[in-house]
Amino acid sequence: MTDHLSEQRKYVRYQAELPATFEGDHTGIGIVYNLGMGGCKIVSNHEVKNGALLTLHIKVPKQATAITIRAAAVQWILELEFGVEFLEMQGPERDRLEKFLATQVNIAP
Repeated sequence: MTDHLSEQRKYVRYQAELPATFEGDHTGIGIVYNLGMGGCKIVSNHEVKNGALLTLHIKVPKQATAITIRAAAVQWILELEFGVEFLEMQGPERDRLEKFLATQVNIAP
């Protein structure tokens, strides 16, 4: 049996502080932290439920349009923050996220 946390972290996470909006099972705005190819942490005062499916739009510097993650599942909730795992992302969006992460240096603990 694999440890679920280590399974969630098969991608490196980077310290980030990026505005984002989400819709789907829940709609709201938040700030993305600990961003990686496999997911991120979002701080928001909009309530979400564990297991909810969201479409996430992350605004990154120097890019005119937000990076869209078509499907992200809420994995955990802790007060005003929650973690999502990215389930579905189109190829061009994945490339844009990879390029952005390549410019980041601070790896999240």
